[in-house]
Amino acid sequence: MKITNTRIPLTILGLAASSGLVLAIHTGQARSGAAATISSKLPAGSPTSQWHWQNPLPQGNNLRGASVVNASTSTLVGDYGTIVRTTDGGNNWTIQSSGTTQTLWAVSFTDSSNGTAVGEVGTILRTTDGGGHWMTQPSGTVLNLRAVSFTDGNSGTAVGEGGVILRTTDGGNTWGPQSSGTAETLFGVSFSDSNIGTAVGGTFGQSEIFRTTDGGEHWIPQANPGTEFLFDVSFTDTNNGTAVGDQGRILRTTDGGNSWVPQTSGTTKTLYGVSVH
Repeated sequence: MKITNTRIPLTILGLAASSGLVLAIHTGQARSGAAATISSKLPAGSPTSQWHWQNPLPQGNNLRGASVVNASTSTLVGDYGTIVRTTDGGNNWTIQSSGTTQTLWAVSFTDSSNGTAVGEVGTILRTTDGGGHWMTQPSGTVLNLRAVSFTDGNSGTAVGEGGVILRTTDGGNTWGPQSSGTAETLFGVSFSDSNIGTAVGGTFGQSEIFRTTDGGEHWIPQANPGTEFLFDVSFTDTNNGTAVGDQGRILRTTDGGNSWVPQTSGTTKTLYGVSVH
């Protein structure tokens, strides 16, 4: 299965023959000669949808975020509320019902059961049974949420447009706003424990990195040599972290972000995600 982790919205329209996208209708089948245009705007797992995916399987919406629990269990989220899950290392993927058609940009699981997904217009979804059921949680914002990081079943942080930062300490039953000190979009966030975390984003000509050591009560900007948007960040512990972004930018720290050092990626393509274990 090809996973598209692009964070720029794409809409795919075209004939089945030219796009490689095949949808079947319960009363018939779309063929390459049919005088029709097929759109990928189909909410995955929609129980009332007349159409269902045939190729690619299990669905064809763009995927935006992933959370890997272990070698067997992973969950992916994407356009039109898409959620797919594997429990056998990706040999088989199961579509889950999200209950939304909003694009989901990110997901964070702390174990095989407990996970949170975030997305457009402040959408937050929570599961406690491995995605068997996803429940909406009130976020208190209509801004798009682009990333989320949980360190345990209770403590989590979501970030997004306008520098929004939301924090929960009760598994998402309540989310409270925090002050980031920026109006620019934050695209990535990573917490190494319930108190210490890093958020990244940027604007044209400037990378932005913010650090907290008190669970988000205070977010401190960190100087860095980046001049591009940063789209993701991953910390393995309180000191060691990696951020990635536009133009193949990779920044690395070994001292909790007191200093960030550029690394050579070998590409000028945008890097949208990073995961370091």
